[in-house]
Amino acid sequence: MTISALDELEETGRPRATPPDSATSPRPSAGRPESRWWLIAEGATGVAAALFATWLARYVNVNPMLRMGQVSGLASLQLFLLLMLGATLAVVIPTMRRWNLLPVQLGAAAISGLATGITAAGISVALKGTSWPLNGQNGDSATLQNWAYQLLHGGSVDQTYPPLFPHLLSLTTRFVTDGDPGHALKLLDLVFTALLGPTAYLAWRLLLPPLWALGIGVTAALPLLDPYKPYTSMVLVGLLPVLAKLIQLIQRAQLLRRREAVLLGAAVGGTLGVLFLLYSGWFVWSAAGLVVLALVLLVRLQRVHGLRALGVAGLLLGSTAGTFLLVSGSYLYQLLTAAGAAVDRYCYFDVYTEPTYFAMSGSDVPGALAYSSWPLPGEIGGVGLFVLLLLAGAGAALALGPRNSVVLAVAAAAASAFLMRYWYASHMFQNQAIMLYPRTNAQLLYCFIVLTGLALFLGAERYRSRRLKTERAPGPMAAVRTPRGAVVGAFCALGLLFGMAASSTASTYMPQDPKLRAGYGNFAWAAQTLRSPSGNCSPYTTADACRKSATPDEVATYLEQRAVEQAQQLQQQPLKSPCSDYNPYPKAGSASGRLTAAMAALVRG
Repeated sequence: MTISALDELEETGRPRATPPDSATSPRPSAGRPESRWWLIAEGATGVAAALFATWLARYVNVNPMLRMGQVSGLASLQLFLLLMLGATLAVVIPTMRRWNLLPVQLGAAAISGLATGITAAGISVALKGTSWPLNGQNGDSATLQNWAYQLLHGGSVDQTYPPLFPHLLSLTTRFVTDGDPGHALKLLDLVFTALLGPTAYLAWRLLLPPLWALGIGVTAALPLLDPYKPYTSMVLVGLLPVLAKLIQLIQRAQLLRRREAVLLGAAVGGTLGVLFLLYSGWFVWSAAGLVVLALVLLVRLQRVHGLRALGVAGLLLGSTAGTFLLVSGSYLYQLLTAAGAAVDRYCYFDVYTEPTYFAMSGSDVPGALAYSSWPLPGEIGGVGLFVLLLLAGAGAALALGPRNSVVLAVAAAAASAFLMRYWYASHMFQNQAIMLYPRTNAQLLYCFIVLTGLALFLGAERYRSRRLKTERAPGPMAAVRTPRGAVVGAFCALGLLFGMAASSTASTYMPQDPKLRAGYGNFAWAAQTLRSPSGNCSPYTTADACRKSATPDEVATYLEQRAVEQAQQLQQQPLKSPCSDYNPYPKAGSASGRLTAAMAALVRG
């Protein structure tokens, strides 16, 4: 049985109930492409739209070092976006008269590409005139460039770090940028930033119709977009839908032939293996919940459908695990063998944040945020309205789809992230180790936004189903068509939302002088004020502000010396954390004047 057939089944594994008079004349799906090759066409459309939107940055002629130039550049990109949205609607709406669904699929894919392509274009404007990536030769950018340089010269990377991106960076340095790892990192960051939207859309298209995949998948990915290290976010937005698809296949194993189970498992396992090689952190936070959920579903599958269904599910999972290990087993072994020695002690803003708060993150570049006023005070017991809406949405999704594979998978990933988060945070003081637990903020926010969207989807599907039953006329059922008004409304609303989010994100990364203001804009400032390897300065930076760049050998030497110093410090004080003796909260001031007198009177009274 094909995936197309599986999509038409209820979560119980039984075919959807059809009216008696439709048994001989099944309801046609107007304009629905029968071939899965159309999914590839959607992917190609989304990628093309994302890269085209990024390429348009070359026509924005502004000075990114001046705020007026930054605002003008962002407005120019929004103008381009409006024109492209209009062109998309001008093509999609007329063609829906003949092919109802295909234009919607390709149009939604195009808008998913525009959503993050405009963000990448904004980052390109921020880095206009320089070949350096965000943060130049500092922080993670320096580490990644050093790894690419080492790989080019026969070296290796940190065994605990996912190897795929450093190797991609090394190949780009060799074949595209003529040995310049900084320029290669800039290009890859822009490409990964641009492709986040199409990745989210395509991943959720495995489970949802086009408009819902665009509205839920891409919208939920917006808060995760990190132009500084975009490949980490790409893994998260792709991982959960693939895991949800695996859970769906387990639930419906009784409907699969053995050969299909093996092939589908291989496809899922290979995809998971590539994602694991790109970034493995999200697997750690999600594993416990998804493993428990899979075991529960296997027990239920055997009880309801017998040993044959359980055997097919075993073939599915075995093929998934085998392909996953074939793709990423070497790195997984290195990661597990080094797990005991890998201790994260990096202390930053989010480490001090109240542990249940996940709605927003200060990261390690909090800017103007202050510990004493963060998180923002909430209206109900300190919990804000946004989080309340997310919790209500998650509850509604569980109520409407208690056996829905997507709801179960996302809820299990959220529960697992909560469990790991509280475990590491509760042991942080005793072990003097952070263990990256604040990074669960992104996964929790993503899961709860998705669950809220799924609640809307399930509610809309339930309403549509009841309406079709009450309005059904005698005779063959008419084709179910996507209303053009719904397409226009969804494309316009989501297109504007994506454009606003892109502009806000790009504005955050526009160059800012660190002497005047701390924030993510310092990353672009560092790139703009750094001489290129050939000695040239950005045309938007004065000669006295332009700094000399280090050679790859100098960067490697510096990073090695820093690693040795940190290792020596850890040997001398093995349980010493950078934040162990530091209290970021200001000391409360003493009362004075009339307040002092009033307090004294109250005490005496």
